[in-house]
Amino acid sequence: MKIKIFLFICIPFFLSAQVMRVSVDVNFAHLEPIEQQFLANFKTQVEDYFNNYSWTDDEFETDIETNISIIIETVTEKSFERIYKTQFLIKSVSGESFYDKEWEFPYQQGYFFEHNQVQFDPLCNFLDYYAFMILAGEMDTYGTTLGTTFYDAALDIANRGILSEYPRGWSSRLSELLKITNVRTRPLREAKPDFFEAVYLYDEGKTAEARELALKVLDAIEKVVSEQPNNKYLRFFFDAHYVAFARLFAGDGESLNRLINYDNKHREAYREAL
Repeated sequence: MKIKIFLFICIPFFLSAQVMRVSVDVNFAHLEPIEQQFLANFKTQVEDYFNNYSWTDDEFETDIETNISIIIETVTEKSFERIYKTQFLIKSVSGESFYDKEWEFPYQQGYFFEHNQVQFDPLCNFLDYYAFMILAGEMDTYGTTLGTTFYDAALDIANRGILSEYPRGWSSRLSELLKITNVRTRPLREAKPDFFEAVYLYDEGKTAEARELALKVLDAIEKVVSEQPNNKYLRFFFDAHYVAFARLFAGDGESLNRLINYDNKHREAYREAL
């Protein structure tokens, strides 16, 4: 049985610790040189915000490797603030992924990145939101809907964002969050531990046990497809794991044909596994 160790961020959660290990790429090359100077330390500040924070006092930690890409499109002056309009992409190695093109935040040299602020912060709370979204998905891989606490934390931030002075994008973020936590998506969330356990068993050479668990995952996916054939969270799941599915069911025509029906985008990979 594969043992995994858990993390909590800024919220009470009685599990072992897990740390986000984030690499950030910031692109602002098309801005004016003076604007680029203002952003010279931004990449390091964002990385430090994730990587240098003492999330827990627990000595047992395992890292969640995560990559962030930030494209700063424009900067405008508004009420003595410099407002940056930005595209944001965050991905974890295990397959959690979110793209956001509606992020706006004020920033200036000397800005202090601070956790647990009482007043809503359109920069730090945005980063917190996606940290919780990544961690929620990760936690769901360890046990049945264990990510719920983190989704609840993200929900709180989204609701605060909608009511803040910087509401842009928060209605859309809330909508996507509610789709993930919707009862019609729940079968996929409940099946995630079985999927990752199946991958582990396969790598250990226990093919029969792996395929048995993987079949349970297919049954869960079928439930989601029957209710929401275009479920975006399921699309993300397939994008991240279609290669593993093809390996798990290599030579199993019936299961691979089911996958082709559920995930036609990656049909060639499944056909090759036949």
